[in-house]
Amino acid sequence: MTHLTLTLSPRCGERGFVVAMLVLTVACHAPTASREAAEAAESFARNHQLQVSVAGSDCRVLLISSETAFDDDRVESIHYETDGAEQFAHDHGFRAVIYRDSTDNYWTYGATTQDEARSLPHCR
Repeated sequence: MTHLTLTLSPRCGERGFVVAMLVLTVACHAPTASREAAEAAESFARNHQLQVSVAGSDCRVLLISSETAFDDDRVESIHYETDGAEQFAHDHGFRAVIYRDSTDNYWTYGATTQDEARSLPHCR
């Protein structure tokens, strides 16, 4: 267990306390969010026989990759089918879905860009 001591100056007042509590809340829940996102991605991968991981500094990007080449029809099929990636991402709080194939092509959906897709860090 990690212990944290927080000391606020009387000048901080209520606003300083609220900000400090928000920082602590986010810091304490970040590993849990990352773990939950990874578990959800693994579930989707098993059901669809794809390689799925979690990426982004917020661990809220679903990265779907394949050892073969994707084409637009296959990506759209995976994304929009019943219980597909779009619904899965929505249900599990992902902000974006990125598809990457063996030829290093990218398809992006949601709150991301092609440039971001090429440089997103993987979550651990």
